[in-house]
Amino acid sequence: DIPWVHSRCFSSVRAERPVETGTQPPFTGMAVNPGYVSESAVVPAPLDAVWALISPMTFKFSKRVSQATKEEGGGPLGTYNVCYADNTVQTLRVTEISERLPNTRSIGMEYISSDPGMSYAARMDTIVLKGITCTEGPPSTYVEFSSDFSSDASMEVLEDSKFKKHEFFKDLCAFIK
Repeated sequence: DIPWVHSRCFSSVRAERPVETGTQPPFTGMAVNPGYVSESAVVPAPLDAVWALISPMTFKFSKRVSQATKEEGGGPLGTYNVCYADNTVQTLRVTEISERLPNTRSIGMEYISSDPGMSYAARMDTIVLKGITCTEGPPSTYVEFSSDFSSDASMEVLEDSKFKKHEFFKDLCAFIK
């Protein structure tokens, strides 16, 4: 009954109902989640092969990552220090891993520190893999990589995240071939 408008930057706004027939009040809307980036790709490999590269959190396929190590005593799912080629070091805590469904795998993580510091307060990432079940070619996997940023993240941060996800997919596909 309430019309929803979805913009390209994944924000949702709600339009107010007309006061009387034929008139509209001034538009008042509220952004639901302006800091969300989601990108996806089809990786030409079976689900288990792709999951074996992503779930250990080593990122050995990524040209941007120079090293990734698991901290001792970092919680039940692990805390990882990821060192990038530009000398940035980020600490990620895995918050969830799911292998419950037969054709789906997922991993969730939160960024808990960065050196140098980040320009936003918080970020949560999720990577979801689904085996493609109907294909005429070799087995393939649909991979969706999303990031949920705190409201202080700028549009530049969101765009950078988008392009880094594209690099992630390109590196993953190149490594598998």
